[in-house]
Amino acid sequence: MDEIRVLYRLVITVMCFVCLGLSVGMCSESDALIKTYVSSTLHSDDLLIHEVPKSDWDSLVMESKAPVMVLFTAYLCPTCFIMSFNMDTLDLKFAGRFKFYSVDLDDEPEIGARWGVLTCPTTVVFKLGKVMDKRTGFLNEATQMDIVEKYI
Repeated sequence: MDEIRVLYRLVITVMCFVCLGLSVGMCSESDALIKTYVSSTLHSDDLLIHEVPKSDWDSLVMESKAPVMVLFTAYLCPTCFIMSFNMDTLDLKFAGRFKFYSVDLDDEPEIGARWGVLTCPTTVVFKLGKVMDKRTGFLNEATQMDIVEKYI
């Protein structure tokens, strides 16, 4: 069900962008009903996995009591984008038992260097401050779920 909700929100978001790009007025200020519907169904920041800045790395990842999956990404990485959507779904499913974050290597190269991350996407699982698993390349949602279930 959570997967359907994430995909539904993605479809609504894409439709709104197409609407805005074509300037057909469907998402304009003039139609309050459509504007209300679209704004209430857009994918919100509170459902996205959050980026970890260097200043919060230790408190959010290294000192976490729950296992943490970190996706190392880059701005122009379409594979990373797909994996982050999959992690959104996992975040909903494993809320409170497993944490999910991302690190943009363009913004935080020091974090990537610290953990030997040379390419993206790279997925690293931490448990009690130790690296438990590290994988480079695309991981589908089933593989990500298998990793989560292994360390939960």
